[in-house]
Amino acid sequence: MKRQLAVIFFALSLFSPGSFARASSLDELYRDIIRSDNEGYLPLFVKNRKKPDILGGEQTMPQAPSSEKKSVEDVAPVSLINPIPAREAAVKAKQLKWEQTLRAVEQNRVTPLELDEIRYRLSLNDPKAIEVMAWMYTKGVGVQVNYVEAYKLYQKAAALNIPHAHENALLLFRAMNEDQRNLLKGY
Repeated sequence: MKRQLAVIFFALSLFSPGSFARASSLDELYRDIIRSDNEGYLPLFVKNRKKPDILGGEQTMPQAPSSEKKSVEDVAPVSLINPIPAREAAVKAKQLKWEQTLRAVEQNRVTPLELDEIRYRLSLNDPKAIEVMAWMYTKGVGVQVNYVEAYKLYQKAAALNIPHAHENALLLFRAMNEDQRNLLKGY
């Protein structure tokens, strides 16, 4: 008798508008099972699930307009060559060029190429380039002697905490004539 009651109760529960019958899709049935396992709570991974469109119906995937489609020519080719060695070689080449420039300044054979390299590094506020250019203006190596420009560069070098730059600026100031010192008043 108990067994017959259990079968009847089970059959009624399938056809009644209870908790099992309210699911109209597999996704909703899955959510109902998860809720019953978690005491009515629906975990976040289930809440964020999108209902799959397995039946298709009237809803279709949105398509991009034909003007936005890329052709094979528009796609950039993928390089299989490792770019790191090329970058390292470029960095080494720049360093070698800078060392050659410094040697040319030391040997008093500065050409426009070396001067361009120093000015480029000046634009990047390279402390060594600032100090070298100030020294060049002081001694007249590769450029005309210009104590005013040398003083300005030594002041800039002192602001970058280059050793002895402040002392060199002071020595230059003492070596300047009155006209050169007047040019510094606006600075």
